[in-house]
Amino acid sequence: MGETPEKKDDGAEKLQPEVNIEMEQTATEEASVPLSSEEPAKKEASSRTKCRVVGVLGSFMWLSLCGDAPLITEKMDHAVDESKTRARRAFSYLLHFLDITGRNFGQICFANNPISGFLILAGLAVGNLTVAICGLIASTVGILFSLLMKQPCGSIRAGLCCYNAALFGAVLPALLLGPSPVAEEVEVYIAVLIGSVFTVMITVSVANSLSSLKPAIPLFTLPFNLVALFAILVLRVHQPLQLPARVPAPEFDWTHLVEGSFLGAGQVFAVQDLYCSGLVLFGLLICSPVLAVAGFFGSVVGTFLGAAVNPNLWNDAYAGVLGYNAFLASCAVCFFYVPTWRSALVALLNAALTLFVQVALGWAFADSGLPVLTLPFVAASLIVLGMTAEQQALPRSEAPLTFPEQHRAKWLQEARRDSIESTDTNTHPTHP
Repeated sequence: MGETPEKKDDGAEKLQPEVNIEMEQTATEEASVPLSSEEPAKKEASSRTKCRVVGVLGSFMWLSLCGDAPLITEKMDHAVDESKTRARRAFSYLLHFLDITGRNFGQICFANNPISGFLILAGLAVGNLTVAICGLIASTVGILFSLLMKQPCGSIRAGLCCYNAALFGAVLPALLLGPSPVAEEVEVYIAVLIGSVFTVMITVSVANSLSSLKPAIPLFTLPFNLVALFAILVLRVHQPLQLPARVPAPEFDWTHLVEGSFLGAGQVFAVQDLYCSGLVLFGLLICSPVLAVAGFFGSVVGTFLGAAVNPNLWNDAYAGVLGYNAFLASCAVCFFYVPTWRSALVALLNAALTLFVQVALGWAFADSGLPVLTLPFVAASLIVLGMTAEQQALPRSEAPLTFPEQHRAKWLQEARRDSIESTDTNTHPTHP
């Protein structure tokens, strides 16, 4: 779940960490200096310098796999450019396809990183293999449809066109093919194939409409919610309405609440499994520690606050159902706002607001037996992202959007530059 495709497409090229850029430039400059055999001292000194540079690069190269993984993007482009035969070119395109697939799953949690995405996919496979397979099918269909419809290359490569399709493919079988199936397996697979196409269409259409607003408003998982609700209604149209059974409130248990907070990460994909949640959080940690921490504490707020609202919600709290919307809501604030103590506070408040919206929608949907999906996260986050503050006290992340740590680094750099310019202006005022 990310920003609008048009905005992302403008900033398709990513910036590597500054430390790597500076070191690579240093190594290039030193390699370009001709070394004479008559100057052994200089040659030896240069060799020692190169060794130090290589050592530092070896220590920090892994950073290029974090964030939005600029090293992977660079290697992918280089592989296509260097492909001389059809077989090598086909293999490079396959690698590109896998890269996009990983980013599709990562973007559901605002992580534009293929490693994060495949860790999430691995977590789904551990928790529910059918969910992982259907999510992978939906992602593949979405990518092929996006390419067929000639969507912007930058949006496709960043996973912004198809992340809703991947989420749709994962959640639909989890809800309909659970312990008490409410639809035929063949029908669900057909719905995944058709619905993934519709999610891409709605994603592109709504993104085009929202991109004209200033600041641009993200569509989040709105396409997924629309298609998923219609699909559930269509697949259940010939079945009698079955209201959820009233389960008596269990005994209060702090350990179950903590476990429920952890399960919130996996419940984003409707999978209740500790290993799945652990891999989701680990995937986010690789992309952005800020996102991982924000998501977990957002889930904690949603789970504990929901348990405090009503004892009848304790079962949902223990299962992580009250945490997954708050998980996404907290991540959204820390992604679209520059990470500061104010944005951290807003993230927790957004998690609380999302929980209240979820409880209200759950009561409203109770008679129909429909799930609330991620509608509470979408509704609350769209409201919160409209907040502004004086003197950039709550600054929005500027395009190109990559990951929270880089957003903050860019913001601090611009703040220093403005401070220096202001100081120079006050020190050397211009006279008419």
